[in-house]
Amino acid sequence: MWCQSWKQTLLIGASVIASVAEGHHSFAPHFDSTKSVDLMGVIVDYEQRNPHAYLILDVIDADGRETRWRCESHGYTQLSRNGITPEKLKKGTELRVSGSQHRRSANECFFDRLYFTDGSELSVNGDQIASIGKKVDQRDSIFGVWLLKPANRATSGPQFMMDYLTEEGRAAVNLYDPFTMDPTYRCEPVALRRVWFAPGTPMSVERLGDNVVIRHEWMDVERIIHMSDSSIVEFSTENVDSSAGIKIPNSILGYSRGYWEGDTLVIKTDHYRKGVLNQFVVVKGEPMRGLLHSDALTTEERITFNPEGNSLSMTIAHFDSNFFTRDFPLSEAEYAASDMEIKPFGCKPEQLR
Repeated sequence: MWCQSWKQTLLIGASVIASVAEGHHSFAPHFDSTKSVDLMGVIVDYEQRNPHAYLILDVIDADGRETRWRCESHGYTQLSRNGITPEKLKKGTELRVSGSQHRRSANECFFDRLYFTDGSELSVNGDQIASIGKKVDQRDSIFGVWLLKPANRATSGPQFMMDYLTEEGRAAVNLYDPFTMDPTYRCEPVALRRVWFAPGTPMSVERLGDNVVIRHEWMDVERIIHMSDSSIVEFSTENVDSSAGIKIPNSILGYSRGYWEGDTLVIKTDHYRKGVLNQFVVVKGEPMRGLLHSDALTTEERITFNPEGNSLSMTIAHFDSNFFTRDFPLSEAEYAASDMEIKPFGCKPEQLR
Protein backbone atom coordinates (compact mmCIF):
# COMPACT_ATOMS: atom_id res chain seq x y z
CA MET A 1 0.00 0.00 0.00
CA TRP A 2 1.50 3.31 -1.07
CA CYS A 3 1.11 6.20 1.36
CA GLN A 4 0.94 9.76 0.08
CA SER A 5 2.94 11.03 3.06
CA TRP A 6 5.97 8.87 2.09
CA LYS A 7 5.93 6.89 5.33
CA GLN A 8 7.33 3.44 5.80
CA THR A 9 4.17 1.66 6.98
CA LEU A 10 4.59 -1.55 8.96
CA LEU A 11 1.87 -4.19 9.22
CA ILE A 12 3.00 -6.49 12.05
CA GLY A 13 2.48 -10.18 11.21
CA ALA A 14 0.90 -9.31 7.87
CA SER A 15 2.27 -10.03 4.45
CA VAL A 16 2.88 -6.48 3.30
CA ILE A 17 5.24 -3.71 4.25
CA ALA A 18 4.71 -0.49 2.37
CA SER A 19 7.48 2.00 2.12
CA VAL A 20 6.94 5.27 0.41
CA ALA A 21 9.57 7.59 0.41
CA GLU A 22 12.89 15.43 -0.27
CA GLY A 23 12.01 19.65 0.36
CA HIS A 24 13.97 21.83 -1.61
CA HIS A 25 15.35 21.15 -5.04
CA SER A 26 18.91 22.32 -5.49
CA PHE A 27 19.54 26.06 -5.56
CA ALA A 28 22.50 26.43 -7.92
CA PRO A 29 21.05 24.84 -11.09
CA HIS A 30 18.12 27.27 -10.99
CA PHE A 31 19.52 30.47 -9.44
CA ASP A 32 22.76 32.43 -9.72
CA SER A 33 23.99 33.67 -6.34
CA THR A 34 26.42 36.05 -8.09
CA LYS A 35 23.49 37.92 -9.68
CA SER A 36 21.53 39.59 -6.91
CA VAL A 37 18.06 41.04 -7.29
CA ASP A 38 16.58 43.89 -5.26
CA LEU A 39 12.93 44.51 -6.02
CA MET A 40 10.33 46.95 -4.70
CA GLY A 41 6.84 45.80 -5.43
CA VAL A 42 3.27 45.05 -4.40
CA ILE A 43 2.17 41.51 -3.52
CA VAL A 44 -0.24 39.93 -6.00
CA ASP A 45 -0.28 36.51 -4.38
CA TYR A 46 1.60 34.35 -1.88
CA GLU A 47 1.51 30.62 -2.57
CA GLN A 48 2.05 28.99 0.83
CA ARG A 49 3.27 25.49 0.02
CA ASN A 50 5.98 22.87 0.39
CA PRO A 51 8.54 22.12 -0.92
CA HIS A 52 8.66 25.75 -2.08
CA ALA A 53 6.62 28.85 -1.41
CA TYR A 54 6.12 31.46 -4.12
CA LEU A 55 5.71 35.22 -3.88
CA ILE A 56 4.11 36.94 -6.88
CA LEU A 57 4.92 40.67 -7.17
CA ASP A 58 4.09 43.58 -9.44
CA VAL A 59 7.33 45.55 -9.66
CA ILE A 60 7.65 49.11 -10.95
CA ASP A 61 11.05 49.93 -12.43
CA ALA A 62 12.76 53.34 -12.59
CA ASP A 63 11.02 54.11 -15.89
CA GLY A 64 7.57 53.43 -14.44
CA ARG A 65 7.10 50.13 -16.25
CA GLU A 66 5.27 47.38 -14.37
CA THR A 67 6.61 43.82 -14.50
CA ARG A 68 5.27 40.73 -12.78
CA TRP A 69 7.86 38.69 -10.87
CA ARG A 70 7.62 35.19 -9.44
CA CYS A 71 10.07 34.57 -6.61
CA GLU A 72 10.37 31.29 -4.75
CA SER A 73 11.97 30.36 -1.45
CA HIS A 74 11.96 27.57 1.13
CA GLY A 75 8.85 25.63 2.06
CA TYR A 76 6.15 27.28 4.16
CA THR A 77 6.98 25.33 7.33
CA GLN A 78 10.49 26.77 7.40
CA LEU A 79 9.30 30.24 6.37
CA SER A 80 6.52 30.36 8.96
CA ARG A 81 9.02 29.58 11.73
CA ASN A 82 10.80 32.76 10.68
CA GLY A 83 7.64 34.88 10.80
CA ILE A 84 7.04 34.75 7.05
CA THR A 85 3.34 33.96 7.06
CA PRO A 86 0.27 34.68 4.89
CA GLU A 87 -0.70 37.36 7.43
CA LYS A 88 2.55 39.22 6.68
CA LEU A 89 2.28 38.69 2.94
CA LYS A 90 -1.27 39.77 2.17
CA LYS A 91 -2.31 40.84 -1.29
CA GLY A 92 -1.62 44.54 -1.79
CA THR A 93 1.25 44.70 0.73
CA GLU A 94 4.16 46.83 -0.45
CA LEU A 95 7.62 45.49 0.34
CA ARG A 96 11.19 45.13 -0.86
CA VAL A 97 12.63 41.73 -1.76
CA SER A 98 16.29 40.74 -2.09
CA GLY A 99 17.68 37.49 -3.41
CA SER A 100 19.21 35.79 -6.45
CA GLN A 101 18.30 35.88 -10.14
CA HIS A 102 16.84 32.83 -11.88
CA ARG A 103 19.24 31.41 -14.49
CA ARG A 104 16.67 30.91 -17.25
CA SER A 105 13.87 33.39 -16.54
CA ALA A 106 14.30 37.16 -16.52
CA ASN A 107 11.41 37.74 -14.09
CA GLU A 108 11.99 35.01 -11.52
CA CYS A 109 14.15 34.91 -8.41
CA PHE A 110 14.87 33.19 -5.14
CA PHE A 111 14.08 35.52 -2.24
CA ASP A 112 16.11 35.37 0.98
CA ARG A 113 15.15 38.61 2.76
CA LEU A 114 11.97 40.68 2.97
CA TYR A 115 11.89 44.38 3.96
CA PHE A 116 8.61 45.98 5.04
CA THR A 117 7.58 49.65 4.97
CA ASP A 118 7.45 49.79 8.79
CA GLY A 119 11.22 49.17 8.86
CA SER A 120 11.06 45.50 9.87
CA GLU A 121 12.79 42.77 7.91
CA LEU A 122 12.70 38.97 7.85
CA SER A 123 15.24 36.35 6.78
CA VAL A 124 14.20 33.00 5.35
CA ASN A 125 17.01 31.29 7.32
CA GLY A 126 16.77 33.10 10.65
CA ASP A 127 15.10 30.40 12.70
CA GLN A 128 17.54 27.67 11.74
CA ILE A 129 20.48 29.78 12.87
CA ALA A 130 18.71 30.80 16.08
CA SER A 131 17.66 27.22 16.87
CA ILE A 132 21.17 25.85 16.37
CA GLY A 133 22.50 28.31 18.94
CA LYS A 134 19.65 27.83 21.40
CA LYS A 135 20.47 25.88 24.56
CA VAL A 136 18.14 22.94 25.16
CA ASP A 137 18.04 20.31 27.90
CA GLN A 138 20.96 17.90 27.97
CA ARG A 139 20.20 14.61 26.23
CA ASP A 140 21.55 11.21 27.23
CA SER A 141 20.99 9.25 24.00
CA ILE A 142 20.16 9.53 20.31
CA PHE A 143 16.45 9.82 21.11
CA GLY A 144 14.80 13.23 20.69
CA VAL A 145 14.37 15.99 18.11
CA TRP A 146 17.40 17.21 16.16
CA LEU A 147 18.27 19.86 13.56
CA LEU A 148 21.00 19.63 10.92
CA LYS A 149 23.95 21.92 11.65
CA PRO A 150 24.92 24.24 8.75
CA ALA A 151 28.00 22.96 6.93
CA ASN A 152 28.06 24.80 3.57
CA ARG A 153 27.16 21.48 1.97
CA ALA A 154 26.63 21.79 -1.79
CA THR A 155 23.44 20.25 -3.14
CA SER A 156 24.67 20.38 -6.73
CA GLY A 157 27.93 20.67 -8.64
CA PRO A 158 30.61 18.18 -9.72
CA GLN A 159 30.37 14.65 -8.32
CA PHE A 160 33.53 12.57 -8.65
CA MET A 161 31.57 9.30 -8.53
CA MET A 162 30.45 10.09 -12.09
CA ASP A 163 33.95 8.93 -13.09
CA TYR A 164 33.24 5.46 -11.69
CA LEU A 165 30.00 4.61 -13.46
CA THR A 166 29.60 1.19 -15.04
CA GLU A 167 28.17 0.95 -18.55
CA GLU A 168 24.76 0.19 -17.02
CA GLY A 169 25.06 3.18 -14.70
CA ARG A 170 26.05 5.57 -17.49
CA ALA A 171 23.18 4.40 -19.68
CA ALA A 172 20.75 5.21 -16.85
CA VAL A 173 22.33 8.62 -16.26
CA ASN A 174 22.03 9.50 -19.95
CA LEU A 175 18.27 8.98 -19.78
CA TYR A 176 17.81 11.32 -16.79
CA ASP A 177 16.81 14.97 -17.34
CA PRO A 178 17.13 16.78 -13.99
CA PHE A 179 14.97 19.70 -15.11
CA THR A 180 11.95 17.47 -15.71
CA MET A 181 12.69 14.31 -13.69
CA ASP A 182 13.89 15.69 -10.33
CA PRO A 183 11.96 13.55 -7.80
CA THR A 184 11.12 16.58 -5.65
CA TYR A 185 8.86 17.84 -8.43
CA ARG A 186 6.68 14.79 -7.67
CA CYS A 187 7.05 15.27 -3.91
CA GLU A 188 9.33 12.25 -3.62
CA PRO A 189 12.14 12.51 -1.05
CA VAL A 190 14.94 11.54 -3.49
CA ALA A 191 17.43 9.32 -1.63
CA LEU A 192 18.19 8.60 2.01
CA ARG A 193 21.18 10.93 1.90
CA ARG A 194 18.96 13.77 0.66
CA VAL A 195 16.51 13.14 3.49
CA TRP A 196 19.22 13.33 6.14
CA PHE A 197 20.72 16.50 4.63
CA ALA A 198 17.48 18.49 4.24
CA PRO A 199 18.28 21.89 5.81
CA GLY A 200 16.07 23.88 8.15
CA THR A 201 13.61 21.10 8.97
CA PRO A 202 13.82 18.99 12.17
CA MET A 203 13.98 15.21 12.51
CA SER A 204 13.51 12.85 15.42
CA VAL A 205 14.60 9.43 16.64
CA GLU A 206 12.04 7.60 18.79
CA ARG A 207 11.29 4.16 20.17
CA LEU A 208 8.41 2.19 18.66
CA GLY A 209 7.92 -0.94 20.74
CA ASP A 210 10.98 -3.09 20.09
CA ASN A 211 11.87 -1.04 17.02
CA VAL A 212 13.11 2.49 16.30
CA VAL A 213 11.30 5.08 14.19
CA ILE A 214 13.11 7.97 12.48
CA ARG A 215 10.91 10.87 11.37
CA HIS A 216 11.90 13.79 9.16
CA GLU A 217 9.69 16.82 8.63
CA TRP A 218 11.09 16.89 5.11
CA MET A 219 8.55 15.17 2.85
CA ASP A 220 6.84 13.64 5.93
CA VAL A 221 9.36 10.79 5.83
CA GLU A 222 8.87 8.13 8.49
CA ARG A 223 11.18 5.11 8.63
CA ILE A 224 10.72 1.98 10.72
CA ILE A 225 14.05 0.45 11.79
CA HIS A 226 13.48 -3.25 12.51
CA MET A 227 15.74 -4.00 15.43
CA SER A 228 17.54 -7.32 15.62
CA ASP A 229 18.56 -9.24 18.73
CA SER A 230 21.85 -10.01 17.02
CA SER A 231 24.57 -7.68 15.74
CA ILE A 232 24.89 -9.95 12.69
CA VAL A 233 22.57 -8.25 10.22
CA GLU A 234 23.17 -9.24 6.61
CA PHE A 235 21.96 -7.57 3.44
CA SER A 236 19.47 -9.84 1.70
CA THR A 237 18.04 -10.32 -1.77
CA GLU A 238 15.16 -12.32 -0.33
CA ASN A 239 11.69 -10.81 -0.57
CA VAL A 240 10.71 -11.88 2.95
CA ASP A 241 12.01 -10.83 6.35
CA SER A 242 11.72 -14.21 8.05
CA SER A 243 12.17 -12.72 11.52
CA ALA A 244 9.13 -10.47 11.05
CA GLY A 245 7.15 -12.59 8.59
CA ILE A 246 6.86 -9.66 6.19
CA LYS A 247 7.08 -9.48 2.41
CA ILE A 248 9.50 -6.76 1.30
CA PRO A 249 8.95 -4.87 -1.96
CA ASN A 250 11.62 -2.52 -3.29
CA SER A 251 10.94 1.14 -2.44
CA ILE A 252 12.53 4.58 -2.45
CA LEU A 253 13.79 4.34 1.14
CA GLY A 254 14.27 0.58 1.19
CA TYR A 255 13.89 -1.80 4.13
CA SER A 256 15.95 -1.12 7.26
CA ARG A 257 17.27 -3.46 9.95
CA GLY A 258 19.16 -2.16 12.96
CA TYR A 259 21.23 -3.19 15.95
CA TRP A 260 23.20 -1.53 18.74
CA GLU A 261 26.95 -1.42 18.70
CA GLY A 262 27.57 0.03 22.14
CA ASP A 263 25.72 3.37 22.11
CA THR A 264 25.76 3.58 18.31
CA LEU A 265 22.68 2.62 16.29
CA VAL A 266 23.78 0.77 13.14
CA ILE A 267 21.20 0.58 10.33
CA LYS A 268 21.55 -1.59 7.25
CA THR A 269 19.12 -0.91 4.42
CA ASP A 270 18.47 -2.80 1.19
CA HIS A 271 15.51 -3.43 -1.13
CA TYR A 272 15.80 0.01 -2.70
CA ARG A 273 14.19 0.59 -6.05
CA LYS A 274 16.18 2.39 -8.76
CA GLY A 275 16.44 6.07 -7.93
CA VAL A 276 18.39 9.33 -7.74
CA LEU A 277 21.25 10.08 -5.33
CA ASN A 278 22.01 13.63 -6.54
CA GLN A 279 19.38 15.42 -8.63
CA PHE A 280 21.79 17.91 -10.26
CA VAL A 281 25.40 17.12 -11.16
CA VAL A 282 27.74 19.32 -13.19
CA VAL A 283 29.82 17.42 -15.76
CA LYS A 284 32.24 19.62 -17.69
CA GLY A 285 31.34 19.86 -21.35
CA GLU A 286 28.05 17.97 -20.92
CA PRO A 287 24.46 18.90 -20.08
CA MET A 288 23.43 18.91 -16.44
CA ARG A 289 23.16 15.32 -15.22
CA GLY A 290 22.00 13.40 -12.17
CA LEU A 291 23.74 10.72 -10.11
CA LEU A 292 21.54 7.62 -10.10
CA HIS A 293 21.59 4.30 -8.25
CA SER A 294 20.38 0.82 -9.10
CA ASP A 295 18.12 -1.52 -7.15
CA ALA A 296 21.27 -3.25 -5.89
CA LEU A 297 22.07 -0.25 -3.66
CA THR A 298 22.67 -0.97 0.02
CA THR A 299 23.50 1.53 2.76
CA GLU A 300 24.88 1.44 6.27
CA GLU A 301 24.07 4.29 8.66
CA ARG A 302 25.75 4.82 12.02
CA ILE A 303 24.05 7.21 14.48
CA THR A 304 25.91 8.25 17.63
CA PHE A 305 25.11 10.65 20.48
CA ASN A 306 27.84 13.13 21.49
CA PRO A 307 27.24 14.18 25.11
CA GLU A 308 29.93 16.89 25.07
CA GLY A 309 28.15 18.81 22.33
CA ASN A 310 24.63 17.56 23.11
CA SER A 311 24.54 16.59 19.46
CA LEU A 312 24.01 13.70 17.08
CA SER A 313 26.48 12.48 14.45
CA MET A 314 25.49 10.39 11.47
CA THR A 315 27.43 8.65 8.70
CA ILE A 316 26.12 6.81 5.63
CA ALA A 317 28.09 4.37 3.51
CA HIS A 318 26.70 3.50 0.06
CA PHE A 319 27.40 0.34 -1.96
CA ASP A 320 26.15 -0.25 -5.52
CA SER A 321 28.22 -2.56 -7.73
CA ASN A 322 25.67 -2.48 -10.56
CA PHE A 323 26.11 1.23 -11.30
CA PHE A 324 29.58 1.94 -9.86
CA THR A 325 33.03 0.36 -10.02
CA ARG A 326 33.96 1.53 -6.49
CA ASP A 327 32.23 2.21 -3.19
CA PHE A 328 31.21 5.70 -2.12
CA PRO A 329 33.11 7.67 0.51
CA LEU A 330 31.25 8.20 3.77
CA SER A 331 28.61 10.92 3.86
CA GLU A 332 28.46 12.50 7.30
CA ALA A 333 26.63 15.23 9.17
CA GLU A 334 26.03 16.57 12.68
CA TYR A 335 22.74 17.58 14.29
CA ALA A 336 22.06 19.88 17.22
CA ALA A 337 19.54 19.02 19.93
CA SER A 338 16.38 21.01 19.23
CA ASP A 339 13.03 21.82 20.83
CA MET A 340 11.42 22.48 17.45
CA GLU A 341 8.13 20.78 16.64
CA ILE A 342 7.98 18.50 13.63
CA LYS A 343 5.13 19.85 11.52
CA PRO A 344 3.23 18.23 8.64
CA PHE A 345 5.10 18.91 5.40
CA GLY A 346 2.17 18.32 3.07
CA CYS A 347 4.17 18.64 -0.14
CA LYS A 348 2.38 19.80 -3.28
CA PRO A 349 3.86 18.70 -6.62
CA GLU A 350 5.56 21.43 -8.64
CA GLN A 351 3.90 22.60 -11.83
CA LEU A 352 6.68 22.47 -14.43
CA ARG A 353 6.57 25.28 -16.94
